[in-house]
Amino acid sequence: MPNLDPIERFMQQMAVSEAAAPVPSAATIWWRAELRRRLALEERAMRPMRIAEGIACALGTLAAVVVAGHSGALAALHFLIR
Repeated sequence: MPNLDPIERFMQQMAVSEAAAPVPSAATIWWRAELRRRLALEERAMRPMRIAEGIACALGTLAAVVVAGHSGALAALHFLIR
């Protein structure tokens, strides 16, 4: 192996390190898969609530702007910005 280019040397080192890597147990693989499944279910269940929360924030902001506009607060802010 004296005349190996750096990429070939790296590839051989990776092959040796992967062969020596411990294989996770079946219980560990199952636990990870179960955790991933539960997180996916949680994300799916929370999606409608997150959408509703975004809509509520947008409507609340819009309502605040409308109320501020009717009370003249926007005119006062516009005067201060100039």
